[in-house]
Amino acid sequence: MKYVAKHGIDDLERVKTVIEKAYGSYSQRLSDYNPNLQWEDDRHATVSFTVAKKTINTDFEITDEEIRIEGKIPLIFKVFESKIEKVVGGEVDKWIAKARAGELDE
Repeated sequence: MKYVAKHGIDDLERVKTVIEKAYGSYSQRLSDYNPNLQWEDDRHATVSFTVAKKTINTDFEITDEEIRIEGKIPLIFKVFESKIEKVVGGEVDKWIAKARAGELDE
């Protein structure tokens, strides 16, 4: 799975908040799947969920212009890969738009 979201935000902390807000919007709904967000450093984070004893890890990398999202989908879930990309990418895009509009705290 790969998705690239152009953020156009100069403040690294605001970009990190975008990722945290996108994660937060799904972590409550997916609480049965042990969601986890782990920051490796200021520009790299991993989000994971466990479904049917299979862990899905998604890596987020912040560049000066983009949030790059990449993850390996277990074979059992491959049929859902495009839907997962669309959901994850759409949520990140939604929070990028809110950040640009100054609505990050909503």
